[in-house]
Amino acid sequence: MPVWNGEMFLSAAIDSILVQTLSDFELIIIDDGSTDRTPEILADYAALDSRIRVIRMDHAGIVVSLNHGVSVARANWIARMDCDDVADENRLECQWKMLHRHPDAVLCHTNIRLIGERQFITQVGHFIRTRALLALRLCFHCPVIHSTVMFRRETFIACGQYVADERHAEDYSLWGRLLLAGGIVSIPKPLLSFRVHSGSISKRQADIQETLTQKIAVRHCMQFMGLDESTAIRAYRALRGDSPNYAGSEWIWFLIRCLPKLQWKSVELWVWVASRTMRFAARRISGVCAVRRILSKI
Repeated sequence: MPVWNGEMFLSAAIDSILVQTLSDFELIIIDDGSTDRTPEILADYAALDSRIRVIRMDHAGIVVSLNHGVSVARANWIARMDCDDVADENRLECQWKMLHRHPDAVLCHTNIRLIGERQFITQVGHFIRTRALLALRLCFHCPVIHSTVMFRRETFIACGQYVADERHAEDYSLWGRLLLAGGIVSIPKPLLSFRVHSGSISKRQADIQETLTQKIAVRHCMQFMGLDESTAIRAYRALRGDSPNYAGSEWIWFLIRCLPKLQWKSVELWVWVASRTMRFAARRISGVCAVRRILSKI
């Protein structure tokens, strides 16, 4: 758990870990040079529970904090947690059992519920269950919530850890590398309350995240579908809907030229693609009908 000036929600996050039904863990909290009450809060908790290890650093950013935390961890499985989220009490146990049922897996993620400031709360989207659909979705956005994951430490290190140049989108890049390295399993049950608020990194660094997301997404298109860079950029735009012909020729082009090259396939993938295609078709038909109604009044 990295924290930088997180006094507002920090206690709730720590409390949710200390009451886990799986109790055999160490909670490594990296204080990234906080200047608020965070150090005092952490000192109080560390004095109460020997499972807590507090590491104080000069402020260096989340990537440095995360990589250092993983480097000093004594276990081979790392569960991520943010200092403003709240884990369900059985989160760690459920993920631990799921990973043991799938020994080839290197990453487990879970569904979430949203809490926090009402103006930022939206409906939680389709939860991804298969590697195939996860790969496709990684080609245009990041569908895995960072603070829900549990991953294999040795695979994380072999894949290059979090990358400093990708700060604020460091998790998005990592999921693609882990997906190529091994199996990924998911738990559709929401096991984390994800807090959305104006002070979160995703809100404060939205512009930087958008630029990095495009770069990483194009790379995923190249890796997962074997595309050259120019074709990958076009595929990314077709998936995102950046082209004016999104619901028509560009989407059909993607379905014919790119999707068959995706390394993994699943029923969930085809259902998602069919559903999206039907929505585009319905939108197109609706548009044609609207034009006809207008022309009939002229």
